[in-house]
Amino acid sequence: MANPHPPLVRLVVPFALSLLLLAGGCAPPAPATPSPAPAVTTPAEVAEARITADAVFEHVAYLASDEMRGRDTPSPELEEAARYIAAHFEELGLTPAGGDGTFIQRWPFTRLAMDPAVTRAGFSGPDASAAWEYGRDFFGVPGAPAPVSGTPVYATDPASAAAGLPAETQGNPLVVFLPEGFGPDLILAVQAGMQAGASGLILIMDEETGAGDIHQIAAAMEGGAAGQLPIPTIGIRMDLGDELLRSAGVEPRSGPDPPAVLEGVTVELHLGFEPTTTEVPNVVALLRGSDPELRETHVVVTAHFDHVGVGPPDERGDSIYNGADDNASGTAALMEIAAAFAALPEAPARSIIFLAVSGEEKGLLGADWYANNPTVPEGSMVANLNMDMVGRNHPDTIIAIGEEFSDIGERVRAVAAAHPELGLVVAPDPEPEEQAFLRSDHFSFVQQGIPALFLTTWLHDEYHQPSDQAHLIDADKLARVARLGFLLVHQMAEDPVVPEWNEAGRELLRSLSP
Repeated sequence: MANPHPPLVRLVVPFALSLLLLAGGCAPPAPATPSPAPAVTTPAEVAEARITADAVFEHVAYLASDEMRGRDTPSPELEEAARYIAAHFEELGLTPAGGDGTFIQRWPFTRLAMDPAVTRAGFSGPDASAAWEYGRDFFGVPGAPAPVSGTPVYATDPASAAAGLPAETQGNPLVVFLPEGFGPDLILAVQAGMQAGASGLILIMDEETGAGDIHQIAAAMEGGAAGQLPIPTIGIRMDLGDELLRSAGVEPRSGPDPPAVLEGVTVELHLGFEPTTTEVPNVVALLRGSDPELRETHVVVTAHFDHVGVGPPDERGDSIYNGADDNASGTAALMEIAAAFAALPEAPARSIIFLAVSGEEKGLLGADWYANNPTVPEGSMVANLNMDMVGRNHPDTIIAIGEEFSDIGERVRAVAAAHPELGLVVAPDPEPEEQAFLRSDHFSFVQQGIPALFLTTWLHDEYHQPSDQAHLIDADKLARVARLGFLLVHQMAEDPVVPEWNEAGRELLRSLSP
């Protein structure tokens, strides 16, 4: 998921997504003592009881160790994580489903990487000057690389820029305070700059966008999270923007003042891009169903196993963004759900795909690749359960994003009610206006018309920070969430009636149609 604090990240890096929601409180350190297993009466309940706190925590501790260096896409550590997951699937006796008889599905990750030999930005003024550092002080949006140099024009917000810019904007850079992230405000700023003939665009971010956030946004931009812009564009930290403005005698955010020329100041920026393509892994396993007809249909269980790698250090000097909750937790749940299914004396009626995807933090790329290039027959996937950040916060709550769009919401509530020993209350999306249902790996399946549900335990202060480490995971809760996921997938795989969109879901699909 992407950082919830800067509005830019909220919209650029999906729940990746990044997603954007308030933390629900911190869970006690893990691993905790597993909840007592219920009295078992069915093979599914026997298999479900095999999912333990110790088992899920072992996976989280490995994937989120410092040695895995944040599992960036691409990186050697991402490859090692893929091998670890594939070896687990192989040990369970699942069928390789990545293609060519392997568990690995390769997909092309293409990015426009910043060329450090030519990329630079900064300003000079009568009383101050600065050279900004890429990936810590500023990020760039791929697109026009033309060098920019000139006296900047400052607009206090995109609306004031759109209302009219002075003639001096022609051929000079435009500086705009961007408090509301990408979305409409960015479009407004770009359009205003282009119409006025600005040579470039400098966005001043909000006060919560620190060096670590700039690093993560820069990586997302290189991965194509915002596409390409026709005008050279960078974003800088607020403190640097304040320094730039004060060097021209302008007090930052003093009010809705009309755009003004920053006399005596010169801004320079040059963005260089190097296109690169790397083949990166998804990990795919298959449990073949037992019913002669229903086995030709598939329930897909997903979790992303990448994170954001290594970046600017925090106040403790830690620069490894471990990603224990985001999303070693979901990956651990996926792996143990697979283990529970493999332990069944007979597979459920439908087939099940266990899909660990990469590139989520770069824009849902791995999930999108699989949804558009499935390794099973097109049209055979009937439902998707996605898990992302499922190991923290209140011990008795699980958030079901998208429950209002299909009968999977009714199914997960029924499963939770039938198993009170799980101790989980299914809660709805607390901020539907943020459209979180459109911002995680399940969305790639939704775009294919496949009903989906997204389970999460919400954000917290360690989200997208080096402090998101394994010792903070509530392993007992994580195991109970995985058990709920297993029982839900088992129900969908056994039911001859496929999950269906309701009217709200069908309206959502209509709104997504071109």
